[in-house]
Amino acid sequence: MRLRNLYRPRGFTLIEIVVSIFIVTLILGVATLSFQSLQDEGKLTNEAVALKLAARKLMREAIVNNRSYSMTLAPSFFAVGPSYSQTALEGSFNSMSPEDAMKQIRGERHQIENGIQLWVRRWNEQIYRAPRVPSERWIFEPGGICEPLSLRLTYGDATLSMVFNPLTAHVEEESLIIPK
Repeated sequence: MRLRNLYRPRGFTLIEIVVSIFIVTLILGVATLSFQSLQDEGKLTNEAVALKLAARKLMREAIVNNRSYSMTLAPSFFAVGPSYSQTALEGSFNSMSPEDAMKQIRGERHQIENGIQLWVRRWNEQIYRAPRVPSERWIFEPGGICEPLSLRLTYGDATLSMVFNPLTAHVEEESLIIPK
């Protein structure tokens, strides 16, 4: 009986170790990809929520205060506040560089997270484009109407698109695409 205990294998074979390492690596790879997708989705969703809340706030302010309000859209931020004359805006910005003009935009600013891009599609446009610098504005009228507008946020390959209702400034349609 003592001889049997001496020849009994102790530990794992090389094949068992390699298979175990392969399985653990595969599980970690899938988990990492899933986690990255969740992070991309979270970043886009946070910015979308900020845009939705700003649009609803401006619509409410326009109705309550019986005054036009606007959201100035730029590639890296958006600003909300009382509306002012488009001709005065463009006239004052004509002599400035686009960077200086962007610094002059009035209103409460929301900086879009680094790496996320904002795209705009007006009701009569076929494709999304970057906001025009510095005077891309979305107007909210006191009668409770805003321009029909679609906004798209992109982060890497992930895309979140929103179509806003011109009567309520709420999102009518939203789609999130995150490639796997």
